[in-house]
Amino acid sequence: MYAVFKTGGKQYRVEKDDVVLVEKLNANDGDQLVLGDVLMIGDGKKVNLGTPLVNDAAVMAQVIRQTRGPKITMIYKRRRKNSRRKQGHKQDLTVLKIIDIAETGGSKLSPKKANAKSTEKKIKIEAKPKTESQPKVVEEKVKKEVKAKPTESKKAKTKTKSVTTKPDTIAKTKTTTKTKKTTTKK
Repeated sequence: MYAVFKTGGKQYRVEKDDVVLVEKLNANDGDQLVLGDVLMIGDGKKVNLGTPLVNDAAVMAQVIRQTRGPKITMIYKRRRKNSRRKQGHKQDLTVLKIIDIAETGGSKLSPKKANAKSTEKKIKIEAKPKTESQPKVVEEKVKKEVKAKPTESKKAKTKTKSVTTKPDTIAKTKTTTKTKKTTTKK
């Protein structure tokens, strides 16, 4: 038994267990799809043509993987104009495996979703060092923290000094402007 179905603006003649490369379909790897646009179903000398589609017929397919086609290079040249243009393109494609062809009862077919792959993070587990080396590591961390703190406190002191000096200068300028204003009014 074979079927001719339409997807992505193209028609494909398939049989059971065929692998077909079609335009990109919105599905994940391992998902099953029901393709309902069946144009013709044939079984030996018996052929069922649709007008334009065969009623209640469907093709069940499973997505093997999403891929890309070969690179197509387009070159545009305008003669005597010193104008050249080169452009490349790769088409997105889906690889399907035909599972079943249903001549009738295609609307009752239900596709199955693939199990989602779990994304587990790998955690490196280091071997525990001997008890003698553990205190050495702890002591080194403490020394580093102690060295870092005094440098931060010096910076904080300089910042506070500069902040305290600025309001004093602002206050002095305000008082001087007030006295000038009062002297001019007299």
